[in-house]
Amino acid sequence: MTDTTNELTVHSQYLVKKLSNSKQNLYGTVKFDTVSRKIKSWSKGRTDTPKILDIGCSTSISKEYLAATGLEFEYCGADYEAAFQPDIVLDATKLSEHKEDLPWRPDVITLLDVLEHLPGKAEAIESTMRQCCEVVAPGGLVLAVVPQLYRLDRLKFSHLHYPEHHVRFTLKEWMNIVEKAADIEEVHGIGYLSVLPYTPMFSPWYKEHNRHGKLFHHLRSKTFEWGPLKPAEIGLTRTLGRLPGLRGWCNSTLLVCKAKG
Repeated sequence: MTDTTNELTVHSQYLVKKLSNSKQNLYGTVKFDTVSRKIKSWSKGRTDTPKILDIGCSTSISKEYLAATGLEFEYCGADYEAAFQPDIVLDATKLSEHKEDLPWRPDVITLLDVLEHLPGKAEAIESTMRQCCEVVAPGGLVLAVVPQLYRLDRLKFSHLHYPEHHVRFTLKEWMNIVEKAADIEEVHGIGYLSVLPYTPMFSPWYKEHNRHGKLFHHLRSKTFEWGPLKPAEIGLTRTLGRLPGLRGWCNSTLLVCKAKG
């Protein structure tokens, strides 16, 4: 492990604590339904199993979610946090330096709620996307999920601050950066019910541990984890997520990218 990795690990203890206890939830269910459908559509007619490099994999829960959708795949999880015990410890912003560490050349690279965490902001995002396009197999996919109404990111309210997110962009701003490094072939909104727990954050008095914060945590961890909401959320996302006016007004957005031709 490099000194850089050690430094990043120290700076990400919040995420280690949070994600180490992560479990399948409403947002994760709909996110991976969307991602799985895109991979299945891309791989239709192929005889080989898609090889997925999951960058920023944390506890590799993506593997569980994708397997639950019925997708068959080979998997390699990569993260700069050794505490997560990924298959490969690497810094996403230096992916090109780790080509020889990969078990194979990936057909699909996923960056699921990762780009907003990169130090360096727009420059780091563009560089990382460019490196992904260089590493992915010819014709392969780079799937980036970016936040929109997650913690009301795209609204950029001054009273809200989530220190692990280095940027807060609208969908247009995200696309303007990503398009410098990759061709965006499709844009799909994700999560229209799972965004509702964030409504208490509209209050300028919202704090993580006051009554507004407690309401948020209750809505997200209890109310909106009611089982029947999962198929409803999947149905809404499959329908509304395709509409241009609603692709950024949701929990997050999937950018389906390929290397520039």
